[in-house]
Amino acid sequence: MKNETLIKKTTSSKSGAINGILPGHNLKTLFINSLIFIAMKNCIFYFLMLALLFLVGSCKDSDDNKSTGATYDPNQPVTVESFMPAGGKLREKVIVKGSNFGTDKSKVKVYFVDGTAERQSTVINVDDETIYCLAPRQLPGGNHIKVVVEDKEVITDATFEYEQAQNVSTIAGSQNVRKSEDGTLAEASFEYTWGIGAVGNNTVLVFQRDNPRVRLVSVDDNKVTTIHPGFKAGKPAVTKDRQKVYAAGWEGGHTIYMYTKGTGWAPTRIGQLGTQYAGKVLSVALDTSEEWLYFVDANKKFARFNVTTQEIEDIATLDISGSLHSNGVYLVYHPLYDCFFMSNQLTYSVYRLEKDGTCEVFAGSSTQARVQDGYREEAYFAQPNGMAIDEDGNFFIVEGFKAYVLRKISVEDGYVSTVAGMVNVASQIDGTPLEATFNYPYDICYDGEGGFWIAEGWGQAVRKYAVE
Repeated sequence: MKNETLIKKTTSSKSGAINGILPGHNLKTLFINSLIFIAMKNCIFYFLMLALLFLVGSCKDSDDNKSTGATYDPNQPVTVESFMPAGGKLREKVIVKGSNFGTDKSKVKVYFVDGTAERQSTVINVDDETIYCLAPRQLPGGNHIKVVVEDKEVITDATFEYEQAQNVSTIAGSQNVRKSEDGTLAEASFEYTWGIGAVGNNTVLVFQRDNPRVRLVSVDDNKVTTIHPGFKAGKPAVTKDRQKVYAAGWEGGHTIYMYTKGTGWAPTRIGQLGTQYAGKVLSVALDTSEEWLYFVDANKKFARFNVTTQEIEDIATLDISGSLHSNGVYLVYHPLYDCFFMSNQLTYSVYRLEKDGTCEVFAGSSTQARVQDGYREEAYFAQPNGMAIDEDGNFFIVEGFKAYVLRKISVEDGYVSTVAGMVNVASQIDGTPLEATFNYPYDICYDGEGGFWIAEGWGQAVRKYAVE
């Protein structure tokens, strides 16, 4: 009642009051009582809000317990009833409905399955009847969804229709600027690039032929940096964990350098091949053990270098007809076949090279220098250069003079197809594979995430063919 009286008095405007305060009333007392009222009023408000939050939280906890209370029962089957949407692109949010998924996300795996591979999805959340996941990169077309919970698995009859997106873009450099300047991606320039290796996190090491140097290109940092001036090498070898890169000097004693992520990709000299390999060495490749660097010089000598002991072993002089290009040849290791593949400009061919030195034509013909798609026994190449292998085992090969395209050899059936670029059109246009053009692509590497990075010679640029 005292507070009510105070309110009435302080809000009164009867005769004799000044600014709502009654004559003779103690101003200090009035001010203190007003603060007490406001505090009580606020306490009531906050009490009501806390009570409301408690009720909401209790309801939420009740709902959560309801949705995640059921655990996986190993005595019951795992079922999949449906999924939505019916199709989509990379990172599409997919909801899988079924039963007995449990609540432990670590025990639930989801795969999208086509005729050649199973590609694991990222599981965002799971309760006993619902899985939330993201669509991985897949082959275009129908992909079954397989759910695995501990030792039980189930696969859908229906398929998720994957919409694959492909695009060619210029990352850095330009055919119109011939310099070797560092800076942002837009500012940086190159001079005839012919070797490239992907080291993860949207980053590649680029090896420059003219004005020799090694450049670090980081998309995430928006920066191009010279990390090794004066060194002339072609295609490097990158370890599976992308923590180390090896490269061999193109000529002379063929000095071997190692670049490590832990040192900011600073070069470390670890040995040399020696002058007994008088021919140019354009590329090196690691096998699965990552103990030996394999190479072929322009004189057809096939040998290997131990990255730990610096031991050198001669393997064979290749028994193939025709000459190897004086610049050297490109080499790539194929883990599915446990052998190497070698391209040669002068014979317009790709060779299969076994570890014992046995070598035979895999695709192309020494009598036909042109671009023709078809099964590898009947396909032709104009000037095959650098090669890369994706996670499914498919070959991707860039073609140089009088071709200027990106070719693919399917590991499934050996079919050779032209996937990007325009035959005999040397220019630098970004866009879809049908719109894009290349200006003498010399080397290519794969980053393991759908990105094929291309070093352009005449184009003096780093390009990217993205498959998502």
